[in-house]
Amino acid sequence: MAGFLLLAACAAWTDYCAAGREAHPEGVLLGLLAVAAGYATGRIAGALLPIAALLVPAAAVAVFAPTAGPHVLDGDSLAALLGLAVGAACCGGYAARARGLRWTARASVLIALLLAAESLLTDATVGALACGGVLVVAGSVHRPRHRRRALTLLALCALLAVAAVLVLAHGSNAGGTPAASGPGTQVSAQRLSLWRDALREAEQHPWRGVGPGDFVDGSASSAPLQQAAEQGWPGLALLGAAFVWSLWSLGRSPRPTPAVLSAAGALTALGAQAAVTPVLSVPAVVVGTGLLLGLGAARP
Repeated sequence: MAGFLLLAACAAWTDYCAAGREAHPEGVLLGLLAVAAGYATGRIAGALLPIAALLVPAAAVAVFAPTAGPHVLDGDSLAALLGLAVGAACCGGYAARARGLRWTARASVLIALLLAAESLLTDATVGALACGGVLVVAGSVHRPRHRRRALTLLALCALLAVAAVLVLAHGSNAGGTPAASGPGTQVSAQRLSLWRDALREAEQHPWRGVGPGDFVDGSASSAPLQQAAEQGWPGLALLGAAFVWSLWSLGRSPRPTPAVLSAAGALTALGAQAAVTPVLSVPAVVVGTGLLLGLGAARP
C-alpha cells in the first residue's frame, strides 16, 4: 500500500507540474508505468521461481552485453544494466546457497564476475566502478547480522552521491567551473554546465519546476538535478522517497540477508550512477530496476 500511494503521488505531482503549461509529462508517466510493471513482474516471477528468476536475466544480460553496440545502448546505460545484473546474480547465488544448491551458487559467482568484466569493456568509467562496488558489497555481506544498519548505510551512500552533485553544481554556479584543456576535461566541463543550468532552474522555480520534459537542455545528465529542475524540490523529495521505499521494501523481504543486501547494493550503485549520468532516461534500465527490486522483495 505504501508503494502504491507513493507511485500515485509521483504521478499526481507530475500532472500537477505539467498543468497549465506546454509540458511533456508522458515520458515521466511512462517511466513510472515501466518501473511498476517491472516490479510486479519481479514479485510474481520471484515467488514462482525464487532462484531461476534471478539467474536467467543475469545470464541473458551477460550474453547480450557483448553484442550491444552504440546503436542499441550507450556505454552508461549498458554499464547500468550490467550493474543490475551483477546484483541479480549475487542475490541468486546467496538464495541458492541458503537452499543448499552449491553448484548453482558457484555458477552465479561466475556470472557475476563475467558481468563485472564486461563492464570494463564499456566506455563508462562510472558504470564500471558501480559494478565493482556491487561486487564489493555482495562479497562483504556473506555473514551480516544487522540488515537494517546495512541498508541505512547504503542509503547514506546514495545521499552522499546526490549531495556531492549538488555541491559541484553550486560551486560551478559560483564561477568554479574548471577550464577545459583536453577531451576528458571538456566532458566534465560540459556536464558541470548542465548541472549548473538545472540547479539554476530549480532555484528560480522551486515549487513546480519548469515542467516535466521542459528542461531547456533536454537532459541534465543527473536524475536528481533534472527532477528538481522540472518538478521542483518536492519532485526531488518524491524521487528520494521512492529510493528509500525500495530499500525499506527489501528490508522486509523474507530472502536471506546477504541476498537482500546484494540487491540493495546494486540499486544503490545505480542511484549513485544516476546522480552523474542520464541512465534513468533509458526504458531498459528503468524496467530492470523495477524487476530487480521485485525479485529481491519477492516472497517465494
